[in-house]
Amino acid sequence: MTDISEYIRTIRAEYDAHHTDLWQHDYFNSINGGYLLIDKQRIKQGNVSKQEKGKYKKEYDMCLNLAQNGHKIKLLNLAFGFDIFLDDISADLKKTAGSGNIVKYAKKAINKQGAYLVVFEFDKESSNIYSQIKRLSLMGIRGKYYFTGKKNSIHDF
Repeated sequence: MTDISEYIRTIRAEYDAHHTDLWQHDYFNSINGGYLLIDKQRIKQGNVSKQEKGKYKKEYDMCLNLAQNGHKIKLLNLAFGFDIFLDDISADLKKTAGSGNIVKYAKKAINKQGAYLVVFEFDKESSNIYSQIKRLSLMGIRGKYYFTGKKNSIHDF
């Protein structure tokens, strides 16, 4: 028995322990231990309107990507304020095409939505995005980011 197989068994047991009445067991990666659990209330909330369906799809896609990259993800009921637990840490998901609102989005996630981390998916890479990420880091805001075409390359800030 190797250490990694013991780790994967432990994480799998953690994943399986979430009651199926409350959680949809959506994805488990047996190589890196990443997983995605979805609060069943969040699934219902995602079906109330066309706008909510779009928001839910964005959140789901980001969560699945994080899980595929080895993170333990719980997509939460909207009542929480923030979107997910990422490796047991409160986090909010933001997807944006440009750099104009990065700081505003991050401040809102931390100060008003109760998140400890912010996770960004950016459509395109640009020097302005890197500048804004550096600004967040200097402000003490923590998070992760990746680019749509490079989903396997998740960076911390």
